[in-house]
Amino acid sequence: MSGLLRFCGLTPDARIPGTGPVGVPAIAAPASVALIALAFFGHEVLRARRVRARHRSVLDLVGRRSARLRATVLDHDTPAAYCLPGRRPRIVVSAGALRLLSPAQLESVLEHERAHIAGRHHLALAATEAFARAFRWLPLAREARAQTALLLEMAADDRALRRHPRQALVSALCAMAASQAPHAPGGAFTVGGPGAVVRLRRMLDARRRPHPALCGVLAAVAVGLPLLPPLLGCTPGM
Repeated sequence: MSGLLRFCGLTPDARIPGTGPVGVPAIAAPASVALIALAFFGHEVLRARRVRARHRSVLDLVGRRSARLRATVLDHDTPAAYCLPGRRPRIVVSAGALRLLSPAQLESVLEHERAHIAGRHHLALAATEAFARAFRWLPLAREARAQTALLLEMAADDRALRRHPRQALVSALCAMAASQAPHAPGGAFTVGGPGAVVRLRRMLDARRRPHPALCGVLAAVAVGLPLLPPLLGCTPGM
């Protein structure tokens, strides 16, 4: 970074152009946008935490702990499995799901929920939720929220597949989706979450994944693209 700044002619003693009457708004505008986004993020984190805390209080009254499953079991006939991440995380599974799923399917589902908790996926979801609330008129903000939720489910699928057979998770997801499980409670992740059909296709088409070399090239391009504008701007004659 130091070399890049020197290459661009910016040293610690150099005067930053545009810090006059015109430059101050140019700095204040993006700073205000960043502060608004941070404020919405903090509000979303606290709001989701309160919702999960209320839900945990209800679970303490109506659920029973299973040391074998490391989860809370609800005596309800509707098949459901979800997790409450964050402080005092909780995995919840209904009696209907215990009857519906085989032991292998159940273990893959529980591993999927543990992946959400271990990956602290609720923070990424809170960030996109805050972005969507702060800039609700932007189609990109709404799309980012939906796509991030789907990507987090895929990440949890991948982690579950490291320890359990693909067939177990695929068949469990099919069974849970076919049972028309209810939507996840606020602030929770459910195994039959968004994009169940897309996730099923992805897991079934896993053999068609791109070559690792192509993934490396795409990652290098993604990292290098943000550096391209300052490099072009520092090039003499540009």
